[in-house]
Amino acid sequence: MSLREYERVMKSVADPTRVRILKLLENGEMCVCQLIAILAFNQSTISKHLFLLKMAHLVKERKEGKWVHYSLNSSGGGSPYARKMLQSLRGWLNDDPVVGKDRKREAMARKMGPVEICGRGMTLPARWAGACCPPPGNAEAVSK
Repeated sequence: MSLREYERVMKSVADPTRVRILKLLENGEMCVCQLIAILAFNQSTISKHLFLLKMAHLVKERKEGKWVHYSLNSSGGGSPYARKMLQSLRGWLNDDPVVGKDRKREAMARKMGPVEICGRGMTLPARWAGACCPPPGNAEAVSK
């Protein structure tokens, strides 16, 4: 157990996007394309976040053909800090509105699967995405 290992885990979970990824993976393995569709970030941004989470032993990857699937590294990859952080995070932020919206989009992405999402250019259908997450700037129209 080193200070560097501790720092790597703490810096990884200090970023809100990386925490959102970890919260999504609590419900099981997901393909990168599903994470891209849910979070609506570009592929390079999500890949960078996943790389940092992997280096901190918080997630692990599994390759299957052209798809790369990520899951929580529940063993912590030998890092007691990563293991403890994942255990603690399960009880945190479950009532957060952003995490709640992500979970609704997650249900759609899991239902569609990686093949359909990749075929759609890594996006969720507008009719589904809008049902849980109104587009920015339309908050007034929705609340009236």
